[in-house]
Amino acid sequence: MMNRKKKAMWQYYIILGAGVILFVAALLSFRNTLSFLKKAEKATATVTSLRVDNSDGEVYLPVFTFRTQNNIEYTYELPEGTNPSAWSVGETETVIYDPDDPSSVSLYTYFRIFAWPLVLMSIALPLLVIGSGYFIAAQFLK
Repeated sequence: MMNRKKKAMWQYYIILGAGVILFVAALLSFRNTLSFLKKAEKATATVTSLRVDNSDGEVYLPVFTFRTQNNIEYTYELPEGTNPSAWSVGETETVIYDPDDPSSVSLYTYFRIFAWPLVLMSIALPLLVIGSGYFIAAQFLK
């Protein structure tokens, strides 16, 4: 009976280890996001065109144009598209960009800014609960 418990235990080490790794990755991603937000500047971007992509069916990718505080104009193409288009030419949206590298730009929405920390954390926490829960329960079920 004791040998059977030992065999099943290695799976929980893997689950716990994966949870710890993903949790650390989520914290690092969150730290990087916060450092980006501290130095980022806001700008109003206007949809100047809709590029049609036919690789996975017809989707429309909005192309935004914005001006930095130095009055330099940049374009930014949203990497995901929709059909029908979620954007119209002339619509505006707030973007944030790195003043040292204006090509590093993102739409200023909660999920777009915190997507990776949220995704990693939502996977890490259940793994941590399952992995550590086994070891905690084992202390009471001796």
